[in-house]
Amino acid sequence: MFHNLKSKRSSSRSRVSSLLLMTAFIGGAYSVQAELELLDGVAVIVNDSVVMVSEIEKEYELTLADLASKGTTNFPPKDQIVEQITERLILESIQIQEAGWRGIVVTDEEVTGIVRETARQQFDMTIEEFRELLAEEGLSYNEFREDLHRKALLEKVQQRLVGPLVQISAQDVAAFRDLPYFDYLSADRFRVGHILLVQEDSNATSANELQTQAEDLVEQLREGSDFATMAVNHSSASTALEGGDLDWRRAEELPQLFVEEVLEMEVGDVSDPIRNERGLHIIKLVDKQTATRDQEETLVRHILIRPNAIKTEVAAKKELEGIRQQIVDGEDFEELARQHSDDISAREGGDLGWTNGERLDPIFLDVMNATEIGEISEVFASADGWHVLEVLDRRVIDVTEQVLDRFAYNALANRLFGEAFQDWLQEIRAEAFVKIVRKSF
Repeated sequence: MFHNLKSKRSSSRSRVSSLLLMTAFIGGAYSVQAELELLDGVAVIVNDSVVMVSEIEKEYELTLADLASKGTTNFPPKDQIVEQITERLILESIQIQEAGWRGIVVTDEEVTGIVRETARQQFDMTIEEFRELLAEEGLSYNEFREDLHRKALLEKVQQRLVGPLVQISAQDVAAFRDLPYFDYLSADRFRVGHILLVQEDSNATSANELQTQAEDLVEQLREGSDFATMAVNHSSASTALEGGDLDWRRAEELPQLFVEEVLEMEVGDVSDPIRNERGLHIIKLVDKQTATRDQEETLVRHILIRPNAIKTEVAAKKELEGIRQQIVDGEDFEELARQHSDDISAREGGDLGWTNGERLDPIFLDVMNATEIGEISEVFASADGWHVLEVLDRRVIDVTEQVLDRFAYNALANRLFGEAFQDWLQEIRAEAFVKIVRKSF
């Protein structure tokens, strides 16, 4: 299952920097080895906490590196990027303080699980091997963990505090399913690029100038200009620094303003400017995926060995390799699972039943899908620990009413959560004490 560590390091080094950059860019300032010595100080006071100048400077450098990796060459002014970074860090600080006030925590065990999954999925390594690789690159494992902890804490506080605000009844689901275009919505996913142009003044002249600017951008985009670069340079949307990418969404998860337009577009199309109270929007249908109504399910069972304070990663892996060999030699999988597995499924002989993979760990799902019927997988690691699995059977079924109900529920939940999250951010931002100490960098 695992390649030679030396060869893995060689193939992984090219991915380390981009992985760390991505983690830092999403989850907060990452401590990197900088040649320039930054004069630190308080940039913003946020309630009982602060955002430091060094945090903003590091985020700025990481943002430039990220933009450059996407091929962007014409960067917007530093003040414009810094303003967006500062606001993001302010909102993150408020959310983290909310977590502290409400006793929301992310445990060391949870972070270890995330690290294990990252090391295994991205680099085909154990945690120990990944730590060695970071050390060889002069990067701090502890600071890498801190950044993953920050990102996980933000996700948890959002789910804990915003999730209960989303209430969906059976009648809501039924009404959604009765929409004329429900079947279409349940089948297709879209990747949309977004540029927002904001009018600074309310007079007619400014409105006409903004319209002219928008039409000029549309013309350039239709002639082949890079959308991500144009978004970075011109958009005022929160996704500007990501090149305007809204990522993959089903139609009902898109902003309502865009839905009708997107449904009529072909891949590569750029819309005419769309106006609302926020300004003028330009969207591009970057890509489109059409789902199938058939669903494959797998009958699978597994044995899980979890590392703990006494049992190391290496010991857990070695123990499971011994159990796997017993199965290969003819001993009963079900009985061994009952005796040794650390999963709740042990009492069922490791049987997970029929699954479409929706609730499975992504790494477990990948191994399951790659394993033939009747085959015993190699020992592998996921965020939960070390596994061995056996695929007992596979089948293809039509999408049932229950699946369609779940799809409708999730679609409504995603839309309402997004709206509730933005409202919640505005609320906690308005209630917070925020003082900008230093405006220019």
